[in-house]
Amino acid sequence: MAAPSTPAAPDATHLAYKNTDQLSVTLKEPTSFKLLYFPIHSSGATTREILSIAEAKWENLVPSDWEKEKEKTPFNVLPVLFITSQTNKDIILAEAAGVIEQYLAKQFRLMGCNDYEENLIKSFHSSTASLHSLHATTVAFIPDRDARKRAMEVFRDGPFRAWVTLHEKHLRDNGSNGYYVGDKLSLADIRTANFIEHMNLQTGGQALYDIINISPCLRKLCVEVAVDYKISRWRSSQAYKILTTATDHYFSDPFAPVSKL
Repeated sequence: MAAPSTPAAPDATHLAYKNTDQLSVTLKEPTSFKLLYFPIHSSGATTREILSIAEAKWENLVPSDWEKEKEKTPFNVLPVLFITSQTNKDIILAEAAGVIEQYLAKQFRLMGCNDYEENLIKSFHSSTASLHSLHATTVAFIPDRDARKRAMEVFRDGPFRAWVTLHEKHLRDNGSNGYYVGDKLSLADIRTANFIEHMNLQTGGQALYDIINISPCLRKLCVEVAVDYKISRWRSSQAYKILTTATDHYFSDPFAPVSKL
């Protein structure tokens, strides 16, 4: 299990384009991982939980001075995942959490039992990730608190309620068993549960959580994810609790320097 933070990551400015067959072996046969992300849950939460479920060897890397270090990432954004194999060939996945999450989920058998199930899971995952991105771009980083509150209300009564209605329907169609596909945990379940927890930590997020509490299928999904033994163990860890405190602090004032987290 990863510590709350470790020394900063190596330079990841350049992606590799040669010897791709050899690099593919690293993707298929990884021995360890390093996740570079801010010391909060947000877009790092699902990746951390997948690595915890897999009982993988991984480290949590935190930027010490993001404004200077972002030029050393492929797209000047986080997260970035460093993957190492037995041959010690390091490769990088970056640009969006979805790329990293889908790779890890497939690696650790969280993408269903066949191609159809895999694509269903990708669809549900994409729907939730898109709503998360919409919140980030239209609500989370509005500087004025009153304007942010009004934007949150618009988000709640429009896109969020629509998402809840649609996802309740799809979960009912699968038997209201707390899973999107079949009867076992998948990437889609973990991503949605983390999104709901993420929303609850926002200013005004309790109003969103109240909607979830009267949505039985989504509520059951959150329970099924939380009771998974390996996820429960991660969420009970000191590292997770530190991230939760930092996340709560950050979203109470998203314009404070990250170094203060």
